[in-house]
Amino acid sequence: MNASEDGESGIRYRARPFVCGAIGNWTPPLVAGLTEHAPTALSAFVGRDDFVLFGSGRTDRWRATGSVGHRWGALASGPPPRHWRDASEGWMSAGAEINEAYVALHADALGMQDLYYRRIGDAVYFAGRMEPLVDMDDARLGINWGAWASTLALTAPIGEDTPFAEIRRLRAANAWVLRDGRLSLESFEPSWMAEELDPAFGAADAVDAVAGSLRSTRRTVIALSGGWDSRLLGILARRRHSRMRAWTTSPDDGRDHDVEYAGPVAEALGMKHHVLIPDAGAWVSEHAAVRRRVEFQTVHHTWLMPLARALHRDGAPLLDGLAGDVLFKASFVSDALVDERDPELQRQWLWEGLEDGRLRADDLLRPAVADSFIDINRDAFKAAVAPFAGHSAAVTLGKLHTRAARSIASSPLWVLGPEINVELPFLHPDVLKAAVRVPLSSKVNGEFYRRMVEAADPRIAALPSTNDGRPLAPAGARRQTSPESLKVLTDHVRSCEIVMGLFSPEGREAMLDAALRGPGSARRRKFKMLTWASLFADWLQHYRSKLVLEDFPMDRAAR
Repeated sequence: MNASEDGESGIRYRARPFVCGAIGNWTPPLVAGLTEHAPTALSAFVGRDDFVLFGSGRTDRWRATGSVGHRWGALASGPPPRHWRDASEGWMSAGAEINEAYVALHADALGMQDLYYRRIGDAVYFAGRMEPLVDMDDARLGINWGAWASTLALTAPIGEDTPFAEIRRLRAANAWVLRDGRLSLESFEPSWMAEELDPAFGAADAVDAVAGSLRSTRRTVIALSGGWDSRLLGILARRRHSRMRAWTTSPDDGRDHDVEYAGPVAEALGMKHHVLIPDAGAWVSEHAAVRRRVEFQTVHHTWLMPLARALHRDGAPLLDGLAGDVLFKASFVSDALVDERDPELQRQWLWEGLEDGRLRADDLLRPAVADSFIDINRDAFKAAVAPFAGHSAAVTLGKLHTRAARSIASSPLWVLGPEINVELPFLHPDVLKAAVRVPLSSKVNGEFYRRMVEAADPRIAALPSTNDGRPLAPAGARRQTSPESLKVLTDHVRSCEIVMGLFSPEGREAMLDAALRGPGSARRRKFKMLTWASLFADWLQHYRSKLVLEDFPMDRAAR
């Protein structure tokens, strides 16, 4: 294996390091197992009886009175930290603080970066990837059925869940803190939670906040789609850089409006424009690599891998519009949700909008499985968004911390990165504060976001966009629904008795029908279910030697 490459997933840790270690009363054999199974060569940064830290590349060190800190993968920039909370929020960074009174291992304040852990005895063993935590000892791990219910419902696990019952993901604005030999979880409330609605805060003010978050990076390229996120960033970045390049690819939706609309935007901005259209077999050839890159935690992003490979070869820093639509466009928000004031009902409406009927798709799942998955996911979602209940921006923050953080963020962080530096301006604390100040009612149907793009550049805003709400033509052929792709998906499912057992006899027959027959909406629901079932089956096969393989718990209880 190359010293900077994960041989199985193909990840090369060039721009962002792989980090792992242990906090508490750790044992040398377990740390040795952790580092032995790291995906790349490591250096020791900290070696203490109560804390060890290893990494594949340089961490950013900081010092304050009585403290030494390490941070990695920063998504923003801010003033020098005085405490781990400053690094977590101001730099949107994971990291550690070593103080005379304590040691803290922390996540970023939005929970966008993966920091996984296993608690064994009086120690917490952590890593930026799950694989080393799986392989660090001979223990077999359990299936986290709640995580798989969420992956079906919301396209990724939520909260602390991972596919493994014993491996957790550190929550946003949380830290494992060691004081007086005792480990505890501590959290803080980021400053944007204190922002209040401000009807006078206009679109131009929001644009200024986004513009202020851009870093001055030479050779910047942008992933330009047909939507508003990349368009706004392109306008603002072009003001700073006389030379910029744009890349566009097909999102495999059967329409390719991104390719159609991005060209005129790039031309109007004076950007050299590269268009990459994957070949017809791209889904079949790329899906395995993407699943391993995202560690089987989402069904998305295979369409992006050919472009990612081109960008990795190019090596230039990349601008990505992650979370722009979540913050300013009110996606997945119904009129009923906007008008709802009861926090419980608001949460329920939001969950239903994000879940989009996946758990109830044409009775494909056995009724007992569907009912249990619904209950599990509702409870998990409620716990994940509980910190925002009653907040004026509860809907925005709820979306940001669930689907965006766990499903969509893996695109820039694990498909486009860590081979290249990916800049995510919408995740800057000042942009988050701006978004919280805008009433949800102003964002509905993209009205506020449309005004933002117009305030940035009316000429570019007038060009056709995928956000215009125009009637969509019937979708054409898609790579992921080709006969070859469907055979891969159905073969995964057929070969796995555990997954097959989740479906009713009628559901199995309908879902495994190679033609996915039925009306368009029914075919889409079947395909979503099939894609999830294939992902689950593929994960079970991949880790079968490390798992306690078991049928759905309700089936065991009934016997």
